[in-house]
Amino acid sequence: MAMQRIIDDETASELKAKFDSELVDPVDLILFEGNKNKEYSDWVKQLLKELSELSSKLVHRVHNILLEPDVIEKYRVVRVPTILIGADMGYLIRYTGAPAGHEAWGFVETISLVSQGNPDLSEESIRKLDELADIRGRIRLVTFVTPTCPYCPHQVLLSNKIAVALRGIVESDCVEAYENPDLADKYKVSAVPHNLITFAEGDEEIVLSTSVGVQPEDKMVDDLIEAVRRVKR
Repeated sequence: MAMQRIIDDETASELKAKFDSELVDPVDLILFEGNKNKEYSDWVKQLLKELSELSSKLVHRVHNILLEPDVIEKYRVVRVPTILIGADMGYLIRYTGAPAGHEAWGFVETISLVSQGNPDLSEESIRKLDELADIRGRIRLVTFVTPTCPYCPHQVLLSNKIAVALRGIVESDCVEAYENPDLADKYKVSAVPHNLITFAEGDEEIVLSTSVGVQPEDKMVDDLIEAVRRVKR
């Protein structure tokens, strides 16, 4: 049985107009599925299919981590569903869990930013972030969200903008807390958006800072730079 459409006709028309006016370069949307969370994976698969039907510049594909174990190492994906935005373009932006509810807005905005290669940050923020351009190691901005949180997409979008500004250097990971309760428990998530800055060299990842709530752009940038400075001293 075909899955019921997710995007209604009015929203589809608005999205098509948005993509026609904003998308510049093609954007790859990669979904990873497996033996868990099948309902969420099927929902995301349908969402990406419908989005790609609205613009020829959106190209989606699906990998099964059980049938294609090589993709686990290549993309560092172990949870499903996971979506990567612009991975073939060198971006490190992922959604661990379905971008449902309020999160869908930020997901669409991120696609536009990646297509344009435009972080949409202030000149001052971009100047400051240049300090991290030569950092060796894995910097991650992790944001725990829930679909009903109206503030979460704003924090995720800010992290995604930083990942666009520092393509291939900073990873932004939006984690849906309900779909990943073990991670939410591990990081003691009690309110969202719950934000982490982590750093890894090799296999060991350490949490550099934690915050709750939407962070102002200048504070987020300053906190990131200071956190990485501390660990690299």
